[in-house]
Amino acid sequence: MRPSISLLSIFLLAAFYPAFSQSTISDPGALKMCASVKDVELPAADHPTPTEEKGLAKCVSADLYFGFGQPADPVKARKCAYTEVDRNDKTPIGGKAILMMVYANGNGATRNFDAAIKLACSLGGAPGDDAGRVYQLDRLKKQNWAGKNFSVCDHSSGREMYEQCAILSERFDKVERDQKFNDLIAGWKPAEKKAFHAFMEEANKFYEIQAKNGVNLEGTFEIQEEIFFKNNLLSALQAFERGELPNYTAAEFQRAEADENATYQSTQTGSVTQWGTVTRQSVQKSEDEWRRYRNAWITFGRQKYPGVSEQSWKAWLDIDRTVMLKRFLH
Repeated sequence: MRPSISLLSIFLLAAFYPAFSQSTISDPGALKMCASVKDVELPAADHPTPTEEKGLAKCVSADLYFGFGQPADPVKARKCAYTEVDRNDKTPIGGKAILMMVYANGNGATRNFDAAIKLACSLGGAPGDDAGRVYQLDRLKKQNWAGKNFSVCDHSSGREMYEQCAILSERFDKVERDQKFNDLIAGWKPAEKKAFHAFMEEANKFYEIQAKNGVNLEGTFEIQEEIFFKNNLLSALQAFERGELPNYTAAEFQRAEADENATYQSTQTGSVTQWGTVTRQSVQKSEDEWRRYRNAWITFGRQKYPGVSEQSWKAWLDIDRTVMLKRFLH
């Protein structure tokens, strides 16, 4: 027999509240605000029913809330977020973080600043970020704010949350960038599109390996480096479509190739074997993948831009690679 809403509420809340017991906040003002909402109960009726929860066993609340791969469904996102909390999902932008945005924005549930503050008090991120969200939500509450754009990423100075917010931002940017790529190749011949898609498979492999192995990640993140490469590729193709194509002489190619080889060899010899997170071995892995990437570029370029000589493609790519290698050497 299906339990009544009151019994269901008791069961769910008893399981739910222990997950909100941790807090990293030390700021006195924020602690006082958290104390003022400690007895606030999250709306029992906002939880999914047992039947709904079974259907949400593999849901991703961020995808539902923001509309990635499907139309945005904030109500389903709210129910999914409760399910994520119940199953102890540790995704930084999920569960409690999504519920906090649901209640702060009144998007997927009735606006409830006290519930949002309670959630903010126990996200468990960087202390400054957690306190900053509490202060922000308290201000919005006092202002009777009626907006829809409060975000967990409004305070994301902690390394983990900063990276997760960068990933979230890239998911939005990817939609726009992919559309630009699609618009760019829309009028191409079938053979040209086929060559481009084959090249992109290799390009994405190289961007991932380069970001992991050929970039000093002490002050950046892999996702940011991959974004950098993909945006540069889009810019390059847009320039090529305007007729701004590589045009290097044989002598210029020879200098570019020699410079790239010399720069790479400098990473493989000498007493220095590591530069931040980059090691001699990781550079070698990146270089091997770059050579496959360069060959894929030339194959694609030969199909799409037959007027460009192979030496011009090689010189252009060698110059670009040398810049990559020198980024962490100096």
